[in-house]
Amino acid sequence: MGGFNLNDMLKHLEQNIKWSIGIRMDIIDKILTKKKEREEAVGGFAMDSFPEVPKKKKRQVIRSIYPENKNEEIPKRAMIDLDGTIHRYSNGYQDGEIYDDAFDGAKEVINWLKRQGYEIVIFTTRASQKNAEELGGDHNEQIKKVGEWLRDRDIYFDKITAEKLAADFYIDDKAIHIPNGNWEAVLNVIKKRINYKVV
Repeated sequence: MGGFNLNDMLKHLEQNIKWSIGIRMDIIDKILTKKKEREEAVGGFAMDSFPEVPKKKKRQVIRSIYPENKNEEIPKRAMIDLDGTIHRYSNGYQDGEIYDDAFDGAKEVINWLKRQGYEIVIFTTRASQKNAEELGGDHNEQIKKVGEWLRDRDIYFDKITAEKLAADFYIDDKAIHIPNGNWEAVLNVIKKRINYKVV
């Protein structure tokens, strides 16, 4: 297995999770502080000196990040790609078949995440209706095949989807990390991947 060290990987993943939760809490604190500042700014005026504004009818908002009930705990979720991430996919697309084995360590890391209380969502274009139509297949059949492949290898999952749901992190072989909004770093990674050469 070469330089693969599961304990180091799990320790690194745990640090990233703690960092991600810290960022989320910082954002919530900033929002609450701004709200409090706005409320205090109005305090110097008599409330009846403001003209009465008719209340607008509230639109229904579907929340994908935070639950409606603010006392409810925010769900922890890990979104994990299938092909090239869990499934080796060494020969690329082969008529929709899931022909390869799983990468070493995938099952162990997913089980570790589950023990930490994360919902495990497998995301794959195989579950996309549009993608299946373009390739002349059936997305429901693909979802069934993915589930069977994962169960056959005793790899835990809660859901299979083609949607990008709100999550604490995304594990994907094609993702490019953007450090602090640094698009130059992103461009450099893209150029390396496509073997870009200045002519």
